[in-house]
Amino acid sequence: MTLRIAWFATAKGTSSRRLLKAANEAISAGRLDAKIVCVVCNRVDGQSANTDAFLDDVRNAGIPLIATSSLEWRRRVGGAISVPGKSLASWRRDYDQHLYDQIRRYSPDVGMLAGYMLVITDVICDHLPCLNLHPALPDGPIGAWQQVIHQLIAERAQVSGMVLQRVTTALDRGPTVAWAQYSIRGPRFDPLWEEFGQDAESENPLFAAIREAGASREPTFILQSLQTIASRKAHTSSLFSLFDNESEADISEAVEAEMQRQFP
Repeated sequence: MTLRIAWFATAKGTSSRRLLKAANEAISAGRLDAKIVCVVCNRVDGQSANTDAFLDDVRNAGIPLIATSSLEWRRRVGGAISVPGKSLASWRRDYDQHLYDQIRRYSPDVGMLAGYMLVITDVICDHLPCLNLHPALPDGPIGAWQQVIHQLIAERAQVSGMVLQRVTTALDRGPTVAWAQYSIRGPRFDPLWEEFGQDAESENPLFAAIREAGASREPTFILQSLQTIASRKAHTSSLFSLFDNESEADISEAVEAEMQRQFP
């Protein structure tokens, strides 16, 4: 049964365009039984070149766009900047209510956060089951991908991974829906560990290689996860219960097999 997706992205970097493009291509090719019913962005035209390009992609694809600048909203209401580890500023719930009033018109089944840089409040995630791509294994490092990689290097990790979680008000700790892992050792990585493994603070070649290994897998991981959800949608009355009650899916083998097919 076709999965109706509200797609969230800040599009601060270039990966947002790549992820949305991969999803649209998979839908068009019939590899993903889904429809992106709207795209939600907390930036507007003129805030950055990367975001402008992403917004143009959305419009060119004919997808309804909900774009409201969270920066401009905060400045307009004189709101405080949210501090990591503390309660969100009060204006954030008002901002999310503004977004949700528009999102619900498109009757999405699920929200997909793919590079969305704001923490979703209960105003959205208590009414729409939202999924977040987090670039670490379950119970791994939290925070942005840069923080995750710095911690992996500091811990001299053997593997990394990615997880699709249901969004809750607990940052990066919602119920796991699917996950995959991959090695960050071997011929490609070992010389980099030898040369740069003692430097966990810099964005050095080891940092870049770990990032590339994860980023290259993200589209495949997201699409395979969403197709699994789409196939199960017909058998449940609530995606909330599906995400919270079913066992998490380790799709590492499927992701690696697809990577081998695409990049033999």
